[in-house]
Amino acid sequence: MKRIAVAAGDRRVQPWHLLIAAAPVVIGVYYWVLSLGDAWAGVQMALFVSANATLAVACLIAARRHRGMRWMLLLLGAAALAAAAGDVIYYILAIIYPQAPVPNVSDIAYLLQYPLMAAGLLLIVRRRTPGWDGASAIDAAIVAVSAGYLAYEFIIAPSMDGSAGLLANVVAAAYPVGDLMLITVGARLMLGAGQRPVPLRMLGGYLALILYADMTYAIQQLNGTYQDGNHLDAVWMAASFLLAAGMLHPAVPVMAAESSTATPDATVGRLAMLAMAASTASTSLIVQVLRHRSPHVLIAGIACNVLFMLVLARMVGLVQAQRLAAITDGLTGLRSRRYFEQSLRTEAIRAARTRHPLSMLLLDIDHFKKVNDTFGHDGGDRVLIEVAHRLGKTVRPGDLVARYGGEEFAVLLPSADHDTATAIAEQVRCGVGAVPIAVGDGRLHRVTVSVGVAFLPVETDDASSLVLYADRALYAAKNAGRDRIAVAEEIIVPTAA
Repeated sequence: MKRIAVAAGDRRVQPWHLLIAAAPVVIGVYYWVLSLGDAWAGVQMALFVSANATLAVACLIAARRHRGMRWMLLLLGAAALAAAAGDVIYYILAIIYPQAPVPNVSDIAYLLQYPLMAAGLLLIVRRRTPGWDGASAIDAAIVAVSAGYLAYEFIIAPSMDGSAGLLANVVAAAYPVGDLMLITVGARLMLGAGQRPVPLRMLGGYLALILYADMTYAIQQLNGTYQDGNHLDAVWMAASFLLAAGMLHPAVPVMAAESSTATPDATVGRLAMLAMAASTASTSLIVQVLRHRSPHVLIAGIACNVLFMLVLARMVGLVQAQRLAAITDGLTGLRSRRYFEQSLRTEAIRAARTRHPLSMLLLDIDHFKKVNDTFGHDGGDRVLIEVAHRLGKTVRPGDLVARYGGEEFAVLLPSADHDTATAIAEQVRCGVGAVPIAVGDGRLHRVTVSVGVAFLPVETDDASSLVLYADRALYAAKNAGRDRIAVAEEIIVPTAA
């Protein structure tokens, strides 16, 4: 993964700093104007809409600055514009009608922001983890199912009014469903692997504030306690200003940088959060029974079963990840020496039983200490990672490549005879040294390897002798001048006295 550096020592005031400072001022002026009465309603609306309008402009500026993120940023900006349009339309309808009809045209704009925002977030997710991050997907599903149950139990089901008509009920249910959409995608983004720069944390704060305000608004509407101009307006405005500041932050490209790890760490905090999410439905049942309420038992039962299966799948994934980590080299992603030695013994026994040849390569990066001394350990790590990548591309499918030591690699070649193993060794040597390796920003270094080749006769399963002869051949290649292959003599099978 290419890390994008952001200067930590730059203390100059930047636009996103100014936006953070201006947000509480604008919100304060909004509430002051609100206290002046309906005569200032137009100014009130302008101040309220300014938050989403600022977010839309910030997304547009960011899209022009960071061309590679254009579509995801434009979608986020379009979602902000849809929300602002909904506010303006609702205000105009309130002027025309003493009591605006429900639902009305503003609902179209309000509801449009959810798929636009979700689409933008999905593009960021795909950029950060282009492969299938199953662990994060399961974690997000656990959060989404628990949130979906709460939304249904306390918002969707109570809002279904039989006298309101089908369209009104559909629109009423669409808002919590839209929030659930954002919860699902947002959880997938925040719980996924990869760096978490300031803009991504601001995006997470935006989602948390928006979801809190939306859910609280829905509950207050159901309870008949909602009043115009309460604290929720400040929450909605603060959320938009926060994300707008994040879009102007210089670390925006890091937000969509591809992750170097496919699976996030299973930290204590992460597992605690998942445990709380998984117990949501059952805890809700207990609370409602204690309060002498009638919960929706069928929906709760379905949610509990789905959560149980998701948690079980997550635990299976953790076990598999631990097993994989035990046999994988953490830097290069190749198999570990321990795994190689176990596989070598297994393949030696199989080769002796089936009377098929077995070969191995042992290779060493030439003058690797000089690489570390010249370019530092970061440069050395880049060389190791790239050599591992080139090895995987030059050997045959089914061959086992492992990191054997510091700068040593081993390749197990099942069913490879003398000619095949020698040809693969030469292919590996040429493949590694063909193109210089980037050891830093704009710095290239040509790397070569010395390769030792050894073969196991069909009459024996003595795997330790195969390693010994490959090691001797490797040293012969290095002593002969490096950047070459050396072939070990055939292993002599001990004869019975």
